[in-house]
Amino acid sequence: MPKAIVDSINNISLNYQCLGEGEDLVLIHGLGANLAFWYPGIAAVLSRHYRVIIYDLRGHGNSSMPSFGYTVAAMTADLQELLIHLKVASAHIVGHSFGARIACQYAIAHPSQVNSLTIADTQFYCLQPRMQLRDWFYWQTWKDKLIEQGASLPSDDEFISFHLLTKLNQISSESVDNDEKLARKPSLKNRVLGRRSQEKWQNLIDNTTATKEFDEDSIVATDFVTISMPTLIVYGEYSPCLPTYWKVKELLPNCQSKIMPKVGHFHPAVQPKRFVYILWKFLQQKSKNAEELFAFSSTEEW
Repeated sequence: MPKAIVDSINNISLNYQCLGEGEDLVLIHGLGANLAFWYPGIAAVLSRHYRVIIYDLRGHGNSSMPSFGYTVAAMTADLQELLIHLKVASAHIVGHSFGARIACQYAIAHPSQVNSLTIADTQFYCLQPRMQLRDWFYWQTWKDKLIEQGASLPSDDEFISFHLLTKLNQISSESVDNDEKLARKPSLKNRVLGRRSQEKWQNLIDNTTATKEFDEDSIVATDFVTISMPTLIVYGEYSPCLPTYWKVKELLPNCQSKIMPKVGHFHPAVQPKRFVYILWKFLQQKSKNAEELFAFSSTEEW
């Protein structure tokens, strides 16, 4: 796969892929994942009508792992350099979890280069105070499932962060976002965080300043009023980040919004068809084409 040098001084490169042709659409994964997060049900489908750009964040996948530089600001600069490398003048920007913070920061810093912004299940500390696990209404359900699996659990007093959500996802052999369909769900551990990814993640945590820098957030509430491009926010019903959803809706009254029922933080990977359908409608494609593109099952709940 090709790589782009995004920091020539520190010799840092990002691994990326471009799929399809058309308007540029960038998908940004969250912490602990890699560009495979968007396979197979999202990137490949969207590439039929867009040039889809997916990449590994620094410290993830096959991108470089420097000893420092893991703030939202640093990773936003990485994205800008990648798009310069690819000669992208403007693009639709989609981010999940920590990747959504990067997407939002990029939209604030470079509004003329963002055709639309999609924020999928992230937390902004300026909008949502830090929450302990004990205060997350869905924690007891997830905790009971993990105990059944014999998993080692964090303390109920631990504060929820992107790092913690990734850790919880790693120690779970199956996603527990959807109780009713638990038995039919794919394993996020196998799909997103395989052995190699888990080893790289641990290396990142142990040997860089990433853990400290992940929680540094330069976005403030007043930044949201500067967002003028079409914006979509998509969150899971069981997500601990849901308070951010309601605050963003207040600050961006004209945004489009959707709460995905019966799923949690990792809903794009758990229900990619539903996520792509919502994104597709937001991007204002004809409904007839959307039905042909996705060939939805008549038995699937939407």
